[in-house]
Amino acid sequence: MLDIDGDFAIFMLDATGRIETWNPAAERITGYSAAEIVGKPLSALHFPEPQGTPPLDELLFHVASVGHARYEGWHTRRDGTRFWANVIISAQQRKQGDLAGFAAVALDASERHLYEQKLRQSEERLRLMIDSVRDYAIFMLSPSGEVTSWNSGAQAIKGYVAEEVLGRHFSVFYTPEDQAAGLPQQLLSAAAVNDRVQAEGWRVRRDGSRFWADVMISAIRDESGTLRGFTKVTRDLTERRRFEELERISEVAAAAERARESEKARIARELHDDLGQQLTALKMYAAELEHATAEGRSTPEMASRARTLASQIDGMMVAVRRIAADLRPTLLDDLGLLPAIEWLADDFGRRYKVKTRIQSSVGAIEFNETAATAIYRIVQEALTNVARHAQATEVSINIEVAEGHCVVGISDDGIGAPSGLAREKAFGFLGIRERVRQLGGTVTFENGKNGGFCVQAEWPAEAVARL
Repeated sequence: MLDIDGDFAIFMLDATGRIETWNPAAERITGYSAAEIVGKPLSALHFPEPQGTPPLDELLFHVASVGHARYEGWHTRRDGTRFWANVIISAQQRKQGDLAGFAAVALDASERHLYEQKLRQSEERLRLMIDSVRDYAIFMLSPSGEVTSWNSGAQAIKGYVAEEVLGRHFSVFYTPEDQAAGLPQQLLSAAAVNDRVQAEGWRVRRDGSRFWADVMISAIRDESGTLRGFTKVTRDLTERRRFEELERISEVAAAAERARESEKARIARELHDDLGQQLTALKMYAAELEHATAEGRSTPEMASRARTLASQIDGMMVAVRRIAADLRPTLLDDLGLLPAIEWLADDFGRRYKVKTRIQSSVGAIEFNETAATAIYRIVQEALTNVARHAQATEVSINIEVAEGHCVVGISDDGIGAPSGLAREKAFGFLGIRERVRQLGGTVTFENGKNGGFCVQAEWPAEAVARL
């Protein structure tokens, strides 16, 4: 409790504002003895500031008019130091009603003022810091959920300026479905019980668009534990969620591709082993008919038909082998990637009369099944595009593993590629890009300086190697 005599400076002023009395507390607070200060105006203690308290003569005039006034401001001690005074001045009236003077009570509030000043500065720094954060929406809610503060991150993420949202219930940020289900109030209740709650979900911007948000709501309580409101921090995770969805889609696509390759391998083996054997048996039967004719056991007409049948069977067997190889060459599973590429290049050269060269330098690396399939299909697709569009006479295939990277390039001496979307569609870019991406690699498509076109894909060596 304050000691009136020891803590408060109590003194009297005459009607002109000159000091008439001076108590010990006034002497202790200001450093002036009664002999030094009595008779001097109150302004002798006042430290004027550009935007401080009004001039004391104006203040005294105001007190004389209204009876009393209270003000705070800087005053000067005898040694020149300053102190923050909390002052109450009351007008003193004579019995006849005229002004007799003033009574003043002053308290040295320097410590409290400095504490409040530091607190205000700290709050201002905190406000500036929070307002400078643009990646997070940081704002406060009343106990019932009305918005009471708003930072620049909240404006950037949600689209509302402070004037539009202050005082509104935070449920405005939720989807109609979540509002109908009572989710906003459920989150507040959970935060009030558990001190904080975290959730992810769709939220709504001012323009009606939706974004995926990570939300943390924390309860704010005073020293007695009474709930005073909530802090709410929201992060826009739309891009991360989109990336995760793309990853999931990619995983599903990769699984589907593996399933397709497995099915192709099964069909190819059935064509090769089952239908191929049946065609071989049929050809042997045709040969027996032809042999029987030669021995006089059949007619020349039957022999001619047998030869025609054998020729047709030969063509069918070639077609079956090609279809099986296009689905998935048995060489790829039985002997590996490079023998399968060599077979593919040899078959391409013979079918389209295009000179095809292969260069490979892979060291001791053994390609994993996924990489072998992807590289084979990339080369296959690139050669198909050459056959369809390039008008080339020569194609080079290069497969190299060096310095921790695997590089596959397919280049031709043809007419090159047109620009824009037509180029992408004509050369099957999308399928090649997807196969490269699934292994975490990069791919470029570009015309050569001297004509032709080049597809070049690159991966980290560990992405293609068998573990």
